[in-house]
Amino acid sequence: MQNVAHGFFSSKGGVSKKPFFSLNCSFNNQDKRKNVIKNLEIVKKKLQLKNLLKINQIHSSKVKIIQDLKSFNADYEGDGIVTSLRKVGIAILTADCCPILFVDKKNEIIAACHAGWRGAVSGIVEETVKSMVNIGANNRSIVAVIGPTIHKKSYEIENDVCKIIRKTDVFKKEIITELNNGKYLFDLPLFIREKLLLSDVRKIGNVNIDTYSNISYFSHRRKFHEISNINENNKKILTGRQISIIGLV
Repeated sequence: MQNVAHGFFSSKGGVSKKPFFSLNCSFNNQDKRKNVIKNLEIVKKKLQLKNLLKINQIHSSKVKIIQDLKSFNADYEGDGIVTSLRKVGIAILTADCCPILFVDKKNEIIAACHAGWRGAVSGIVEETVKSMVNIGANNRSIVAVIGPTIHKKSYEIENDVCKIIRKTDVFKKEIITELNNGKYLFDLPLFIREKLLLSDVRKIGNVNIDTYSNISYFSHRRKFHEISNINENNKKILTGRQISIIGLV
């Protein structure tokens, strides 16, 4: 889009070594700090952004509206970021959860949010849209794009999670499929789409990339299964986080 820099980055093109190979953009693992800093510089240069803002993601419905750089606190906890500042990229880190990028070009407002099943159920999608509207966006002008995330064929959930999802206001039968082993497959992208529609957002895109089956992306669940197959007693999961960014230029 003109005047909007954005990107859903994969795990490729960075400097980190295994198991964070190679474009890991998270400091919250055991990757070397200097490598993460270099990786963040790579993505900023790619999108020609001077500043890149991230928050500590906690699977919540909390949204931070950033109105000036001086007041921004990198220790803020939440899962959505909204701003109208220029030359500032706002970023989400994921490794199966869904990154969603938003833009209202007419009113020059952008947002990004992180939605796993917990955050999606809690209302992070709706709260992000509400926060955009609160500073001048129009629901029908907002474009939302669902980024690389785990897809239904790869996302097995337990009965307790299934019960929670079925009680939500946007549940429809296509979102969950029961398996023969007593577990269920969950369609996170479809669930998020329904949440966007509930928020009166009609312009919805989807990059249609499954992070679990596509090895060009970090996947927490894939790594867990790989480790489990090698050593049942070693369940420590070390993997990177890909970054999704949007900024007004």
